[in-house]
Amino acid sequence: MLIPIKDHRITSPYGYRILRGKKEFLYLIAFISVTGDKNVYAIANGIVEYDMDNYDDSLRWTDKHHSAGNMIIIRHTIKGAIYYARYLHLGENTVSKNDFVNEGDILGQYGDYGYSFGAHLHFDLYDKNWKKIDPTPILGV
Repeated sequence: MLIPIKDHRITSPYGYRILRGKKEFLYLIAFISVTGDKNVYAIANGIVEYDMDNYDDSLRWTDKHHSAGNMIIIRHTIKGAIYYARYLHLGENTVSKNDFVNEGDILGQYGDYGYSFGAHLHFDLYDKNWKKIDPTPILGV
């Protein structure tokens, strides 16, 4: 299994952090590339369940529908278990709903899109019942 960003650095780990002066729990991992490669890769084989590719920057701060930038949700099967992974803050997507993706396929490029204060990939993970889970042990980061 892959990590969604090659040569990555985690800018926000899963769990508590101070955000806008308040301690908040973030159910995500935020990644950037240390080499400048902004490609986002599929962590495992899967089916694209959702593809939002109509981000409008003029609505960035006013419409919560646009808070994620462009976004992809993929249903991955990892070691026999079903997971839903969300890849957010994409500039554009290179896959579409119902596409099959292989581990390592490029899904798009991350950027500073949506409710974001700098270019990054927001990655979060859910179990088969859509319960938020910590992706850290599955990704091995």
